Amino acid sequence: MKDRRSTFGLLGTALVVALAVAWGYLRPAHVRAADEGNTQTLEGKAAPDVSLDTIDGKKFKVSDLKGNVIVLDFWATWCVPCRETLPHVQKLSADKALGEKGLRVWTVNVKDDKERAQAYMKKNNYTFNTAVDKDDDAAYDAYRIEGLPTTIVIGRDGKVKKVFIGVTPDTAKELDAAVEAALAEKAGEKPAEKGK
Repeated sequence: MKDRRSTFGLLGTALVVALAVAWGYLRPAHVRAADEGNTQTLEGKAAPDVSLDTIDGKKFKVSDLKGNVIVLDFWATWCVPCRETLPHVQKLSADKALGEKGLRVWTVNVKDDKERAQAYMKKNNYTFNTAVDKDDDAAYDAYRIEGLPTTIVIGRDGKVKKVFIGVTPDTAKELDAAVEAALAEKAGEKPAEKGK
């Protein structure tokens, strides 16, 4: 009996080790991307260019919006904290004065199918532009999203200016400040230092 338990113990240990080694080589691409840093490590770097289908059957591509300031918000219908941030995303999207200055608001729905995202938006009277990332190509592989909501401000030069992960009482105010700072920059220019 004792020998049988030792044999099963050794086999169990060997199986755990084999699975751990396999996980190191076979884990999904989005997990490997997380090893290279999360979304915040993209600040100051060129925004990854992704191409996704929109809920109205068109194409969304980040590079097509270069020269504008982009608010790119990742969300899902099942994400409870997203319910707090999406009304402010809608407000930014509907602000005509900001639109005239060059603000473009796009959201990326993660993991839901197109119909579910459309129904959720209709129910909540959301009219912002939405692309669907059902396979996580943009969220996890390109933008290294580790949690929802994640909101990214991309400058006119195509670089990530600010990343917001989750929601705090100050998120809306800080997002507004990041948008205004990005709108104040001209493409290719660095922001002026305070006091100059």
